[in-house]
Amino acid sequence: MSRAPSAPGTDLAATDARRRILLICPEPPAPPTWGFALRVYHLGRELARHHDVTLLTYDRGDPSRDWRHLEELFRVRRVEVPSSAHGKRRTQLRSLLSRRSYHLGSLRTGAMQRAIDELTAAERFDVIQVESSQMSGFDFPSGPALVLDEHNVEHELMRRVASVESSWLRRVYQGMEQRKVRDEEIAAWRLADGCTVTSVQDERTVAEAAPATPTRVITNGVDLEHFAPVPGAVTPDSIVFVGSINYRPNTDAVLHFATRILPLVRLARPAATFAVVGQGAPAAVRRLEGPGIRILGGVPDVRPHLADAAVVVVPLRMGGGTRLKVLEGLAMGKALVSTSLGCEGIDVEDGRHLLVADSPEQFAEAVVGLMADAELRRELGAAGRVLVERRYGWATAAAELEAFHRQLSGATRAGSTRPVPAAQALATGGPS
Repeated sequence: MSRAPSAPGTDLAATDARRRILLICPEPPAPPTWGFALRVYHLGRELARHHDVTLLTYDRGDPSRDWRHLEELFRVRRVEVPSSAHGKRRTQLRSLLSRRSYHLGSLRTGAMQRAIDELTAAERFDVIQVESSQMSGFDFPSGPALVLDEHNVEHELMRRVASVESSWLRRVYQGMEQRKVRDEEIAAWRLADGCTVTSVQDERTVAEAAPATPTRVITNGVDLEHFAPVPGAVTPDSIVFVGSINYRPNTDAVLHFATRILPLVRLARPAATFAVVGQGAPAAVRRLEGPGIRILGGVPDVRPHLADAAVVVVPLRMGGGTRLKVLEGLAMGKALVSTSLGCEGIDVEDGRHLLVADSPEQFAEAVVGLMADAELRRELGAAGRVLVERRYGWATAAAELEAFHRQLSGATRAGSTRPVPAAQALATGGPS
């Protein structure tokens, strides 16, 4: 990521007026059926109520993407993803000889750079918001306030993935890649006019590495009307996990629960069932299906499955940011069991809003305890709903983001934009 001079005549508009925002995203965030898309969609929609938002995103030709709805909310510019002459594995192997990471370089294309150049030359944007450091490898004009929205600290996520990786070859690759990503991420944080993160933990990480860059925690949220408690009985001894199963941390969580925790639960509750709801289950997860385990895949609406569950589980052992699956479960008044990492960054208390357990034995004990105690399930569910109503609505998060945009727009108008660090220019080098 680097900053180029602004085109003539691109002075910012008054910061207290309706702002012009360019939102740069790796994928179209509709339908918002997974965590990354949910954050971009809901914050973008709230911003568009008061500001002019242009969405710039890749188009991979996926027919399930709802372009019509996005065009009702934003002005949309699509960039087609070119077909690669090399497969992913081959490209990853070639990256071993490069100083750049595969992870942050895989989304860097000349077509996207041209689109950025054309849009910023044609219109005076007040804010450019880049969704994740994976989209930071481009040249941006110096006039607009440049905001990097970090959904996760990517290099920390990669470190956690490597820590539970069973293959030594993958651990070695992940270690090499993680160090490259760390250097590139830090350089991007230092160049940005401001960074937004989803948790206090991630803010601390950014602030320690880039102390001159303003930061703001913009929490993930939940649609409080869509995800609401559903009166009625639950299915006894039923357990559900919700998430995109093609996301590595979710794949690991499902396999870990099914093989290490569920057998312990069944020692006390033989009738216990486990339902996995989410798109993209790999073969290792699909092979779990059998008596008492259902792999349901992507569904039009996750709410009936959450409503039916006696216990919602979040057995994550890797990941970053904050998990929207936790907020959705709390919003529906469900009893949750989560690892410490699974509920990291969310202002929950163990025993008040949910139960926290990290070892397989502790996790199974918590699940069994909730199955046997309907009153505790009710108490946790009620407290969880109150918490999200007070702290985690999308409108509240968007108001914080608007205030940060306003602050940075004013600072950028005053000429506080930083020069391009030499290390950053070396690390990214512009689009390929």
